[in-house]
Amino acid sequence: MVRLRGMLTGIVLGTALISRSAVAQSSVSLTHVVSVTVPPRVKVQVSNVAPAVQTAASVSSKQTPTDGLALSISATQSWTLSITSAGKKTDLQWSHDRSSGFASVGGSDAMVASGALSQIPAAATVFFRNATTTDSSNRASENESDAVMLTVAAQ
Repeated sequence: MVRLRGMLTGIVLGTALISRSAVAQSSVSLTHVVSVTVPPRVKVQVSNVAPAVQTAASVSSKQTPTDGLALSISATQSWTLSITSAGKKTDLQWSHDRSSGFASVGGSDAMVASGALSQIPAAATVFFRNATTTDSSNRASENESDAVMLTVAAQ
């Protein structure tokens, strides 16, 4: 019986030590840190702006026609839209308004619009016109066209 008591005491003490180790292990917690780098994503939709309806009173032979682009931009980071001349020299001018505030398109980037991270796309409208008159005497060719670059950059 003494042996049985010794064996039972050993089992009880062994079980207590094992359960105590299990309790100590269950209180340990680990923290994992994950770093993810996501490149900026930009979505741009471009469409022509509908031409303005001109009445007979507003039409003038010296009026320079304007063409426009409607841009819808969304990005995962803040962004800027800039314009520059694709060639060395251009007669094009740009503006946010169809009838005023035109600036020359130069060889360096000019900021047209900017925006921040947003679920709702930002809208920007850019109008273009020729700085020279539409006379064929001032232009080398009726089919001559100038090229510009619109650049959207996520920061």
